[in-house]
Amino acid sequence: MPTVSRQPSPHVILSVWGRFHAFDLARELHGLGALSTLMTSYPGFVAKRFGVQQSQIRSCPTGEVLTRIGHKMPRLGKLLALDLRGKQQFERSARRVLASLSGNVFVGWSGSSLSLLRDAKARGMITVLERCSTHIIEQTKTLLDEYATFGLAFADTPAATIQQELAEYEEADYIAVPSGFVVESFLRQGFSPQKLLLNPYGADTALFQPAPKPHTAFRMIQVGGVTIRKGFRYVAEAFRLAAIPNSELWFVGGVSREAKDYFAKYPTPGITLHGHVPQTQLPQLYNQCDVACLGSVEEGLAMVLLQAAACGLPIVCTQSTGGCEVVADRECGIAVPPRDPAALAAAFCQLASDPAQRHSMGRAAQARAASHFSWPAYAARALAHYQTILQ
Repeated sequence: MPTVSRQPSPHVILSVWGRFHAFDLARELHGLGALSTLMTSYPGFVAKRFGVQQSQIRSCPTGEVLTRIGHKMPRLGKLLALDLRGKQQFERSARRVLASLSGNVFVGWSGSSLSLLRDAKARGMITVLERCSTHIIEQTKTLLDEYATFGLAFADTPAATIQQELAEYEEADYIAVPSGFVVESFLRQGFSPQKLLLNPYGADTALFQPAPKPHTAFRMIQVGGVTIRKGFRYVAEAFRLAAIPNSELWFVGGVSREAKDYFAKYPTPGITLHGHVPQTQLPQLYNQCDVACLGSVEEGLAMVLLQAAACGLPIVCTQSTGGCEVVADRECGIAVPPRDPAALAAAFCQLASDPAQRHSMGRAAQARAASHFSWPAYAARALAHYQTILQ
């Protein structure tokens, strides 16, 4: 009788500096029987809060401490390069942990995985690099140009960080990216499409659900840091251009120095800066609004768009947010070119003047989030990628 060849099942080791979406992926892979271990710079109890099994968490926190000291004391942090040193310390600690683990797929987050990728490959594992934003060369150029447009100094991405990422791109067998926008950035840099694994992120669809609260104003909301990268100036200008009667624009997120200076110079009735809000309170804010917007000049795939869609809001975003994955050819919203306040204003006016379209897009967005952008759906796609490349 001929023998039947059986392909190995994925046994995945995750390594992440910080958290990103690794904790959500780890939890779901455990449920699918595919997780070996999660290595993180966060304390184990933080990962446990996200539903990761304590026995599968290996914490390497020393580097995280260095970086947090740098954030508390920015001048000292920059002088001593504590962010870079912290990541290097994490890699050293994680390498010792990795040597004792078993698995056949290694997944590491960009910026802190180079030596780990090499060690995993030396042990015969398939290696995947998670890159959350565009190719670092394009990302850096975009931000340099954007800050220069407004006569501002951009804190350049350290050369050592760029070199680390470029080496990781070459070392990894595959690079997992969250949107077609990111794919295109890698293709322009000469990468083969066969090396790129496209997998849009998810949202907590149990937390983010529609629960409309009555209000009379036409209200738009942008969630995320109020920064140059997030395009707050374009959105604010679009709001003024649209001049929609009885309208409001809410910015929710930490307010940068540039934003504080801008709004002090251009105070605008109807614009509210809410500051940072915990994740658990975001659904309440989304559900008091009519449209979610995001004017970023560069993103991988902004998870706030997935959260807003899960709450049943139509989306208005730039094509540089990764949001084309969400709006689905105008079924769930409108994507416009970046740095174009007039296009944003036109989209605002269109949705303000057409409640039926707004409601239709919102329902479609919520349905799409439920079917495509939950964390179980994200993990299922990731697992399918791992199974395919093991073959």
